[in-house]
Amino acid sequence: MTDTETSAPKNPFEDLPLHHLLFLKLRDGGGAAKVAHGVAEMHGITLDELKAQCRLAAEELIAERGHLLIYEEPVLAWAKS
Repeated sequence: MTDTETSAPKNPFEDLPLHHLLFLKLRDGGGAAKVAHGVAEMHGITLDELKAQCRLAAEELIAERGHLLIYEEPVLAWAKS
């Protein structure tokens, strides 16, 4: 066996930019408004900075796919509030 065959599976999120990871944390965390303060605190940023990062991620997803998925829309709505 080679090292490649015995190594752990690759983390699918390790190459994502920070703004996409933040967006995913809010999307998958049970509601942007519920988890935003904790996510911002954990990353040492303000809520306004977190909102800006989420808007950027949403804009990139829309540019890539043409739309957000229905469960991503609440994150953008929160980020615009």
